[in-house]
This record gives sequence, structure tokens and C-alpha cells, in this order.
Amino acid sequence: MGLWKTLCTTLILLASIWWAISEREYLKLVDSAALPVAIDPEFTVSLEDLEKAVYCPISVSNAKETVLLVHGTGMAPELNWDDTLLPPLVAAGFQPCYVAVPHRLLHDVQVNAEYISFAIKSLARDHQISIISWSAGGMTTQWATTFFPEVRSKVKRHIAIGADFHGSWTMAPLVWFNLYTAALVQQVPSSDLITALAKYGGTRAHVPTTAIGSSTDLIVQPGFYGEGWPSLRDSWRLTGPMASNIDLFKLCAIKSIGEGRLPHIVSHDSLLWEAASHKVIFDALSNEETYLGTAKGVTADDCRGGMASGLSPDSEKQHAKIIPELSDFTSKQPVDGWPELPLSDYAIST
Repeated sequence: MGLWKTLCTTLILLASIWWAISEREYLKLVDSAALPVAIDPEFTVSLEDLEKAVYCPISVSNAKETVLLVHGTGMAPELNWDDTLLPPLVAAGFQPCYVAVPHRLLHDVQVNAEYISFAIKSLARDHQISIISWSAGGMTTQWATTFFPEVRSKVKRHIAIGADFHGSWTMAPLVWFNLYTAALVQQVPSSDLITALAKYGGTRAHVPTTAIGSSTDLIVQPGFYGEGWPSLRDSWRLTGPMASNIDLFKLCAIKSIGEGRLPHIVSHDSLLWEAASHKVIFDALSNEETYLGTAKGVTADDCRGGMASGLSPDSEKQHAKIIPELSDFTSKQPVDGWPELPLSDYAIST
């Protein structure tokens, strides 16, 4: 298994280099249109359907703040969050709430964003809320805060775990082998949707955003370049003064090597429950100045790949189900979405 992971990681790193070099036309369009600042686009989904998707799994008395948890592709909210972040959030006094996007985010990203936008508006009637997202839930939330300015104003902070803000090259082989849905096609880098997001400023953070990624995340790639390369960008990173980007693998590799240990691979799903990741997440939630998370509290002991405190030993069994469930549910969906679905009018107007 170790050799297989090493080979997969090597192939992804090589492919990521090739992919980035081939995307120069995409980079020319970044920020070429003004960020929407007027009113939100009208929802196309019925109010009844939008309301049914939002709920809070537990009630926390005198909660510090509401935190909306946005699940990833192929995930039900309960599997995504019940054994990863729900218990620590409740213990810390936060009110967690879920949005269950129909078809588990596998249909049109633009429609998915309406569910997230409505959830934000309904939970933030009198005050701003925080958002924690995973995987494509992060990119879809970024679409909402880019194209829905009223929604943007209601978000205090966004903690994006393993998000593919720029798409992911791993979507391309799924399309090639006819294993795709509408949202997977839209997440191919340089798709119409990803290009529109970049064009209207979606590569920048428009709310305080802590992006937690990993160089060794085999699902969201490219993800290992780091900052300072104008034409080589990590899919999970955002730019701008309201962005804090933390590569958990690189962070922990340095600490592990400093102790004479080999670094462990930080995977797409382990970002949800590793101790180091939780340190960054709760640092962001406790920061009432910039609302951004940092890695200053992460220790070498946090970087051993173990579960965060506040999670029961039985949680490990549920963690092991996440990627298999993602793969199983996605593989059972009908092939759909090619050619790519058209953009909404608000994403193509100038």
C-alpha cells in the first residue's frame, strides 16, 4: 500500500507540472471582469426545496456563533461531519448546522451554490456566520461568495478544507473514461465554470478564508507548488489579503523531519480529522481580529497523523468509510453533463 501511494503521488506531481504549464490562456482571464457587487441573482430552486436542505443536527444553548458545515462531493452531511468536526464544535460552544445539497453536489455547481447561498441567508438573518467546507463544497461556496454579493456580506469567515477553487486535474480522466456528472465536468481546470469563477475574481478571497490543503492530496491537484509562482498555482489556494493558505503536509513534514521522523501523507479525507488540521480550524474560529487561521499552535505531536482531540476512538471506523462512500455513490450516478452545462446569465454578462 505504501509503494502504491508513493507511485500515485509521483504520477500526480508529474502530471500537475504538465497541467500547469498548459494553462496560460486561463491565467490571462483571471480578474478580467469586475466582482459582482449589486444584488444577488434570483434563485431558480423553489423555496420549499431550499428550506428542506438546511437543518441543525443538535441545539447548542448560548452558542458563541453559528457554523454552517458544507459537505463535499458524494457525501451526506452526517458522514462528512458527525465524526470529524461536529463533536469538537459542540464542545467548543459553537452551533453547527448542515446544508444537504441534493445529489450530493454532483449536479450543476451553479444550482448547488443556490442551496449554500440560501443556507447562509437563512442562518445569518441577524448576524454573520462562519462556514467550514470540504472538497467541492469549498469551491461551490467560493462561487456563492463571488457571484452573490448579499450572501458574501453575511459570511464572517470561511474555512475551506481540501477545496478545489481552480478545479482539479484528476477530474479529466473521469471525463475521458465516461465516469462523470455535470459537476465533475465543471471541475475540470479551464472548464467554462472554473474560467468564469476566475474571470470574476474567484481566485481571490472575498471573505476571510483559511484554506487548508495538502501537497499529497491525491484528489485535489495540483496542490504542491506553494506561493510565489505566477503561472503555477495550487488548486486549493486563494490569493489576496483575506486569504490564509496552509499546506498541512509541508507544515508537518518540516516538524517531523526536525524530530528525525519521516513525514506522513496527508490525504484528502484526513484533512477532516487530523490534529494539526483541527488546530488551524479552531485557531481561525477563535480569531476575532482577522478571522483567519494560522499554524502557530501546531506542534510536532500534532503532526503524527493522529485524530484530533474531542473525537471518540470509534470515529476511526467512520473515517474509513468516507472515501469509499464518495467513490461508491459517484460511480452509481448516470453519466451526465457533457458537453458542459451552460453558464447562468449572471456569470457571462459584462
